[in-house]
Amino acid sequence: MSGDGRTVVLLGDYDYEYFREVSLREGLESQGVTVKECRYREEPLFIGVKKLLLLPYFYALILRRLWQLSGEGDVDAILVTKFNVLVLPVAALGAWWLDAVLIYDLFVSLYRTGEMRGYAAWKVRLVYWVERATLRLPAYHLTETAEFARLYTELYSIPRARIVGLPLGADETWFHPRDDSPFDRFTVVYWGNFLPHHGLDTVVDAIDRLRDEEIDFVFLGEGPELERIRSRVEAVGAPNVEFRGRVPWEELSTAAGGGDVALGIFADDPRSRASITNKVSEGVAAGTAVVTMRSPAIEEWFTDGENIVLVPPEDPAALAAAIRELRDDAGYRERIAERGRERYESVFSTEHIGELLVEQVPLSREAV
Repeated sequence: MSGDGRTVVLLGDYDYEYFREVSLREGLESQGVTVKECRYREEPLFIGVKKLLLLPYFYALILRRLWQLSGEGDVDAILVTKFNVLVLPVAALGAWWLDAVLIYDLFVSLYRTGEMRGYAAWKVRLVYWVERATLRLPAYHLTETAEFARLYTELYSIPRARIVGLPLGADETWFHPRDDSPFDRFTVVYWGNFLPHHGLDTVVDAIDRLRDEEIDFVFLGEGPELERIRSRVEAVGAPNVEFRGRVPWEELSTAAGGGDVALGIFADDPRSRASITNKVSEGVAAGTAVVTMRSPAIEEWFTDGENIVLVPPEDPAALAAAIRELRDDAGYRERIAERGRERYESVFSTEHIGELLVEQVPLSREAV
């Protein structure tokens, strides 16, 4: 597509290959928007003492880069990537100087992340007040779902009209339908971080109900809950469960596309109810039948029994029954997988994310 004349600066300390940033960059480019980079660090640095001490240096790097970009032509918008609330003040200064719209990707709340990781209460509270102050600076915020937008409106007192739900896609380099499978039996796959709000206790209880059936479970990934969940599985004594830890992308790709069922999340938690999660968008991209919990966020984009299978949160009996039905009815399983992939292509593709972004967020002062 030829350029539409607008230029957006992607600003932050982000992993160039992380798919949220990839989808923003490539999605905008797919709509003819020119995207320029202002990365002040090649790897993300979580908020903490080190980042605070280096902040003046980071500010200098950002201002220098924005000055360079100003000499290359007009800048219409500055899009600050996730976890970068500490640089929002200098980004706001740059946006004022360049007469550009400031947008922040409020993909994940740092305050909620600190709670989830078990940080000290005073640190979590401090992060909350930093976010509450700095999140008033952008003209618009991006987040994952309308439910997250509602939560953040209440949490930070941001006007709802300034928060845009932008779904999370998947890297199709790795997550795409496959004709081959590494598994010999019917296999259910879970991948990602082992976090409290993923509801893995529900999965373990479902495994207990299916322990005597010919269904294998494979877990890929790591996280704070890994050892506790592994201990629970050992206590159950199910012989059909394998933990592989963190694996190379090639192995994850093969497992995601070669499994019979992919698992989402199952906790009755506000973050879970508001999220689609990577593993769901990646599962449908891989052309695998996905089972996850029913929530306002997931029902915003999917239909139960048509392109996904939904169960009540924290209901291991329902989860076990859903897995058993998918095993016993191959036609049903294949329909869910195929229609899930179709839904991915129509909603979660990079091009559609770009369309949503340019349609819902003014990318120039004239459009505000």
